[in-house]
Parts: sequence; structure tokens; C-alpha cells
Amino acid sequence: MRSSSLMQAMAMVVIALLLTACGHDSDTVAAITVIDRTPPLLTTDSGFVDGYTAVAAVFVSGQVQDSSGIKSLTYTLNEAPAQTLTVDAKGYFDDRILLSLGNNKLTLEATDNAGNMMRSTKTLYLGNTVAAGGSHTGALRDGQLYAWGRNNYGQIGLGLTTKTTDVIGHPDTPMIVNHAPKNLISINYNQNHSLAIDQEGQVYSWGADKYGQLGRGEIGRDDCREIEDCRLDISPIAGIDDAVMVAAGYKHNLVLTKDGSVWSFGANTQGQLGTGSSASSSTPIRVDFSNANDVGHIVQVVASANSSYALDDKGQVWGWGSDAYANLGDGKTCTATNSCLNIHATPTRIQVLDNNPTKSNAIHYKEKVIQLAAGRDHVLALTNTESVYGWGLNDTSQLGYNGQASKDTKDAWTDIIVTPTKLPWFTNKEVRRIYANGHASYALLDNVSMGTDSKANGVVYAWGAFGETNSTGKTVYNNLDEPTNKLLHLKNIDTMAVGIMHLIAHEKPSSQNGISNSKNGSFLTWGWSFEGALGNKDTTHIWMYNTPTPVHLPSQI
Repeated sequence: MRSSSLMQAMAMVVIALLLTACGHDSDTVAAITVIDRTPPLLTTDSGFVDGYTAVAAVFVSGQVQDSSGIKSLTYTLNEAPAQTLTVDAKGYFDDRILLSLGNNKLTLEATDNAGNMMRSTKTLYLGNTVAAGGSHTGALRDGQLYAWGRNNYGQIGLGLTTKTTDVIGHPDTPMIVNHAPKNLISINYNQNHSLAIDQEGQVYSWGADKYGQLGRGEIGRDDCREIEDCRLDISPIAGIDDAVMVAAGYKHNLVLTKDGSVWSFGANTQGQLGTGSSASSSTPIRVDFSNANDVGHIVQVVASANSSYALDDKGQVWGWGSDAYANLGDGKTCTATNSCLNIHATPTRIQVLDNNPTKSNAIHYKEKVIQLAAGRDHVLALTNTESVYGWGLNDTSQLGYNGQASKDTKDAWTDIIVTPTKLPWFTNKEVRRIYANGHASYALLDNVSMGTDSKANGVVYAWGAFGETNSTGKTVYNNLDEPTNKLLHLKNIDTMAVGIMHLIAHEKPSSQNGISNSKNGSFLTWGWSFEGALGNKDTTHIWMYNTPTPVHLPSQI
């Protein structure tokens, strides 16, 4: 577990006054006065770090100490009035702080009874500035959208599709999307459609709309032989205000708003909209949490192929939709009896930690989930103790084996993990964030050993389906049974996005702390380069390109 100590030791200044009474034959020793001029010792754990976040809250845990006693512990978010955090008798605290969309400046301030203060300030960005879909890719810089790759349904956002024009085709290098708003904060892509949020919390959609997954009313617009059959424009979705997060599934989508409400639209044959029915909807409809006992404020939403997930501010995980591959972690597998559906049309609690005998390696606060990620039919959960849990489909080792030595033995993990299970490979590792899509999983790690006395942050570990180009130029697939640093030269990554078979990452400048929107920061892509998905002409016809390669955005001038 990472632990940043903001003050390594506490010092005391002691002034002793010795008074001797004149004419007396004995000394009189006055009282010793202790003057405290040092600030409190403030320590924080896990998630209180600079960078991008996938969760609309920061889970802050730690301890504040001082010999004079602690008067208060407060936080300030984006210059708003200070708010008080609860501290117990031993100085421990464990709380959550809700974030706003985009940049967040968060300051913790501890004050002792002598009036001394200690502050810790972090900058966090809530939103995705990179996105990867089926074979299309996007990036934000200064609110401007750039996109490239496959465009057969207008998912690039250029106002045209390859089915109606041969002028542009599938752009194999980034293009400025002039039809997009110029104040975008976050983007999220899936197979053939795209979503975005602007700085006002307005949600936009474009691309394939056969199942109403664009949320703009009417369905069946998916042929694209004629322009009127497509949704080529980037237009707002009515009925949703103050969005802070979007999650694009294969044929459905989720939107989280500032008040913790979850909205859904698109296909619903498996109950993935969470509305209590199997009826699809081409307009947003609110997810029904009325029967979710003790649900807290929702702070993250995640969409997979036919299932949906939410994380609340108590660290509880909720799921709904298909349970065909134990997607909801309830111990059930797909059988002929249930026709491989196991539909849950409203949210149900997923007991991520209750199934594991060791709930916490922390003494004074409870282990809780602080981030989710989902692939096609598998789910990952990161906790405040930097443990990673997984459940669901495991046919390509997207959840891993129980150690390489157990492969092909009775102790190897099965093709379906029916209850949330702790992945053993992250013990004593600093996991910043987890990612998943398709049949693969990724973790972003800090403080990773890179050789003799060398450590690096922002290192990507991969496991599951992993394709690469061999010495003869052919694509080979080798399931990575355990998380490993397969991308040896990739480091200092502050955010990334996982498509169906390709990825994009942002590498921050080494000289800059925290997040970066700097034009000096590099965008890197790797994986399948189908129809220009990697944004580099040199890789267009390489089906699996396993060396992260820079992507150069054109000038806005």
C-alpha cells in the first residue's frame, strides 16, 4: 500500500525557566512551558494522488497526529467553502469526497490545538481524454476532439461515412472533428458508436444507432446506405442534465449525473438497462434502484456487452443485466435450464469482499472497492488496500490462472470464476488504476522496479488475450496467464483507453507532476491497426502492432 507522509517527524521546542529566590538557601524550579510550533503529521493512503480518475469521488483514508491534539481536519474542493472530515480518537479518518467533472483541486488541511496547520493538495481530472472503440480512436486536447480509424457508421464524427462517400474513407491519421463542440471534457467509445460530455454536463452521441444506443429517439438507423439512415451529426441527448460520466457498452450506454442518478438507453434484451423490464429504449430512462437495499450515492458506472455495473460511495458494487458467465458474481453459471440468460433486470448487490476470508490488511478502516472495470463478460474491482478482485468469464485468462505453476492442473482457475476472487499477483504492488475490454485486462502500476535501483511510475501490466506480431510478420495470440509488463518501454502513463483489440495511452511529460494536458505529452497506440485504428500510416496494414507508437495530432491553426 502506498503511504505518503507529509511530515516525517514531530519536534518539540522546550523552554525551561529556572527561578532562584534571592536570599534563600535552596533552589526553586518553575514549571516547564512547552511551546508547539510544528504542524500535525498527516498521512494518507491509496487513492489520494494526482492524476486522472474514473470515479466521481475520492476515497480518503489515513491518520492525523499531533502532541497538542487535533482541532480539525477539513477539505476544500475547487475553492468551495471548507468541509469537515470526521476524525476518531486516535486520529484516523475514512471518508469520501465527491468530485466535479473535469479538473478538481482538492486540499486536505489538518489543524492542531496550537493553531499549526498542515496541507496536502492534489489535482485530479474526472473524465476520459482518450477513447478506443471497435476500430476507431479519439483524443481530446484543450477541449478539441481528434479522431481516426474505422468510419463505416460515422463513428469518427466527421459528418460522413464510408458507405456514402469515398472522399475520406477511414482516416489513418488523426483529424480535427470540426462538427464536435469545442469544450469537451470526456469521451467514451465502444464498437461502432461514440459518446462525449462537455463542460456543462451535456451528453453527445454519434455513430451506429440500430438499437437506440445513441439515446436520441427512433431506432433502426444502422444501414447507412443513405445519409438519412445514419446519425452522422454529433448532437446532444435530451433529458439528461449535469452528467459527470458516460459508459459505452456494446449496444447500450449508461450515464451518471452529479446527483448520483444513473440513466440508460439502447438494447435491453438481457435487462442491461436496469429498468425492471426487457424493453429496449432509444431515449434515456432512469435505472431503478428502488429495491437496492442500503445503496449509497453512485460514483461510477461501467458497461460491458450485456451487463451493467455501478459503484457507490460506500464501496459497494451493484450489477444488473445478463448473468450468463457469472457476470454478477453470485455463484451461478450458465446452464441449459436458464438458457444462458440469468437476467437481472434491476440492480443487485455483488458481494465483492464478503466472499474472501481476509477482508482487509488495514487495521483502522474497512477495505472497500474504489474502482471498477469490465470487459466483454468479466469484471475487475480495485480496493483501497490496492488489491484487485475479479469474476466472470476467464476463457482467455482475462482473470488469470492461480499461478503459472498451476496451469493445466486441477488447481488452475476455471473458464468461469463464479464469485469475486482476489487476484494474487498484486500483493505489495502499487496499483493506481485498472482497465478491461474484450477478453483482456490491464493495470496501471506505480513504483515498479525497472532494473538496478531504478523505479518507474505509470507502468502497464497486461493479462488475458494478447496478440502480437511474430518474426515473420504474422499475428500470434498468446494468453497471458498472469499480469506481466509485456510493454517494456511503456512508462509514465497517466491515462489510457482499451478498445476491442487496440489501445491508446497518454504519456505525461517526465518533468511535470500530476495530470497533463500539455501539448508535450505523447499519445501512444498499439494493437490491431484495422482501417487506421492506430492513427499511424506506417502501421495501417499491420494486424497486430505490439510496439507502442506515437500519434501526432494536427495543429488546430
